[in-house]
Amino acid sequence: MTEITDRAQELLAGRIDAVRKLSERQRAATQARESADAAERDAATAWTEATQAGWTSAELRKLGLAQPTNRRGGRPKNTRITRRSDTSAASTTDA
Repeated sequence: MTEITDRAQELLAGRIDAVRKLSERQRAATQARESADAAERDAATAWTEATQAGWTSAELRKLGLAQPTNRRGGRPKNTRITRRSDTSAASTTDA
């Protein structure tokens, strides 16, 4: 029985290494995303501070600075999709 389990472990070793590598890469990607998100928030805060110090957005853009994108947190408002039957959809487009 030991010979069989030894061969089975050899066969599984490559698969386990692949899963380990995948796990490490996904963890690194998650950390990179979190770091990028933190940097985006810091840039947005700095932009706000610059405008509160008297700079206009237009002036900052003229200096070659890119205005951070506004990201809204949380769930989007009312994203429910309502279904219409083919007959009601046709009647609304014909009207």
